[in-house]
Amino acid sequence: MGDKPSAIFDDDAVSHSLCEPCLHSFMAQLGMPLDEYIEGIPDPVVTVTQEGVVGSANKAARAIIGNNVNDQHRLPGDILECENARTPEGCGRTVHCSGCVIRSAIEDTLKTGESHEHVPATLQKASDDASETVDILISTEQKGGVVFLKIDQVQPVEA
Repeated sequence: MGDKPSAIFDDDAVSHSLCEPCLHSFMAQLGMPLDEYIEGIPDPVVTVTQEGVVGSANKAARAIIGNNVNDQHRLPGDILECENARTPEGCGRTVHCSGCVIRSAIEDTLKTGESHEHVPATLQKASDDASETVDILISTEQKGGVVFLKIDQVQPVEA
């Protein structure tokens, strides 16, 4: 395979769940590291790898989500604090997950490469001390084998 350029691929480098060939391809297409690229996007964006796990999130997304999304191998429901992700089955494995609009949009974009724009979804959020229903709009787009999940709008539902 050849030597890795040390400035980018140190032994301690974290690829945020992208395999090394995917990371090489992505960086070649964009000309910059993925994290640096998404930080330049003003809208809240979370990246999802081909394995369906969250890779990273930009500052705008971290401000909305409010938790550490950069832990590797977390599923979108985990970082969005979906109540179903907190069950023993986990994100994507409950009977309710088959109807998840967010999951479906991400999976479709991964499978077909088709983007989705301003898709309405309702999320039952659950944290350690509270639960709330949130209406959101999301968009998806695939670039370099990675899905960019954009959070277009977040609106808590009045009880």
